[in-house]
Amino acid sequence: MSMTHQILAHAASQVSALAAYAQTSTAAPTAPTFWMPIGASTISQGVDYTLDVINWICYVSFALVIGLMVWFVIKYRHRTGDKFRTDYPHHNTPLEITWSVIPTIIVIGIFVVGFRSYLDIYTAPKNAFDIKVTAQKWAWSFQYPNGAISDDLYVPAGRPVRLVLRSSDVLHALYIPDFRVKRDIVPGRYTYAWFQCDFPTGQPGKSPRDPNAKTVTGMEDPAQAHRLSCAEYCGTGHSKMNRYVYVLDEASFAQWMIDQSQWMDKIPEEELYFKAGPKIYARCQQCHSIDGALGIGPSWKGIVERVKAYPFVGEGKEYGTWEDYVRTSVLIPGKYVVPTYGNVMPSFKGQLNDKAIDAVIAYMQQLDKFDPKNGKLKPEFDPATGMKK
Repeated sequence: MSMTHQILAHAASQVSALAAYAQTSTAAPTAPTFWMPIGASTISQGVDYTLDVINWICYVSFALVIGLMVWFVIKYRHRTGDKFRTDYPHHNTPLEITWSVIPTIIVIGIFVVGFRSYLDIYTAPKNAFDIKVTAQKWAWSFQYPNGAISDDLYVPAGRPVRLVLRSSDVLHALYIPDFRVKRDIVPGRYTYAWFQCDFPTGQPGKSPRDPNAKTVTGMEDPAQAHRLSCAEYCGTGHSKMNRYVYVLDEASFAQWMIDQSQWMDKIPEEELYFKAGPKIYARCQQCHSIDGALGIGPSWKGIVERVKAYPFVGEGKEYGTWEDYVRTSVLIPGKYVVPTYGNVMPSFKGQLNDKAIDAVIAYMQQLDKFDPKNGKLKPEFDPATGMKK
C-alpha cells in the first residue's frame, strides 16, 4: 500500500473515533485552561474536546505550512550562477489527490465531531426542569414553575434544566461560560437552552468565585457562583446584565422556590418600603437613580412632586393620584413617556404584582433613607424597623 493510501486510511479511521469520543461527557468539573474557564456542566467536555480537535489541527497546519515555507525559502533561495528554468512540473495526480482528499477528510471529521456536540447541546432530556427566562433592557427575569421570580438564576443540582428564552424588546443572548451555554434571544419568538450541573455552589452570601482561580477545588463552597451575562450588544446598559447562577441541592432548591414565591407575603404593609423596596429597586437601578443623577430613565428623586405637577394627574383627571400614574407606568410604560427620554422601558406586567408595586411606591416616598450607590438602607437606619438607630 502506498504512503498516500496509508495516510488516507488512517485519517478516515480517526473520524469515527473522534465522533464517538465527542459524545462522552462526565459530570465532574474540568479545570480551566488557557482557552476555556471551568467546565461545570455535563456537556462542557464535549464542547471542549471539539475545540481541542480544531485547535490542534490549526496548530499542526500552521507549523507545517510555516516550517515548509521557511525551509523552501532557504533551500531554494537564489544563488550566484543559477539559471532560470522553465521545465517545471505541470501535473502530479497522486499529489493532487492527496492534498484534496486529506483536507476533505479533516473537514468531515470536524463536522462529525461538532455535529455530535451540537445535537447534545440542542436536545434537552425529556425530564428537564423548565425555567422561563425573560431578557429585557437591561435585566434578566427568571420565573419558576411555582411562580417564583428571581434576578439571578437558581437551578437544582444533578437534574437537567431547560431555559425557555424570550425577549421583551431587542436582541439579547444568554451566556454561561462555565456551562458552555450561549443562545440568542430574539424578540417575537422562543428559543431554548439546556444544561445540567451536578455540583452545588450553595446560596449567595459570599463573594462570587474568583475568576482568576486555577483549580476546581471547593466547588461546593457557597462562593463558587457561575457567571451569567448577555453576549449580544443590546444598548447602553448592556454591561449591566451580568448576573450569577447558583446550583442548589434538591432539598435546598425546593425550599428556596417556596421561600422565593412567598417572601413578600410575610412582610407587613408598613415595612414594605425598606424590606421589599431595595430588592425590587435592584431591578430598576440600571435605568433609574435615586439621587438625581442622569440615567437611561428619569431619576426617582423628586418623582412625587414632579408627577403631581403633570396636567393629567389630579382629582377628576386621567390619573387621580400620582400613585395611579406610577402603577400604570410600571405595567404600561409606553402610555406616557417623559419628554427627553426614549420609550425603552419594558413592561413589568406578570413580574411585579400589586404588593410589589406598592413597595416601589412606598420606597419612592422614603428615598432619603437609602444609599444612592446600592439602593439599600443607610447604615444609620435599623434594618429591622426602618427607623433611625
